[in-house]
Amino acid sequence: MKPFFAFFFLIVTMTYFSCDKSDSLKEYPFEARVLGNNEDCGLFAIKITNDLDKVVDIVGNSVSEGIYIAKNLPVELQATGLVIILEIRKPNASELGVCTDRGPSYNWLYVTKAKLK
Repeated sequence: MKPFFAFFFLIVTMTYFSCDKSDSLKEYPFEARVLGNNEDCGLFAIKITNDLDKVVDIVGNSVSEGIYIAKNLPVELQATGLVIILEIRKPNASELGVCTDRGPSYNWLYVTKAKLK
């Protein structure tokens, strides 16, 4: 019976230590500040405040460092000055809207999850 318990303990220990606990898998990896409604596109703009290089890898550069048009930003987070945490992805072509070109052309990102920090 001892070998069984020793084997069971070994398996449980190996399973526990093999789990990936890295910060790269955080549920909400990015932080941003809501800038307000962008008059050109009618959607809210946000400024990414951490890991901008990772955002650029996902959606590309914006004309102004860290500022993006946030497609699918939850209504309860559409208030100027809020600090939010979020998950993003590159928007599909069908998700892009029309802008009037009265101001700078910010790149778009699609918010998959967001909440107040």
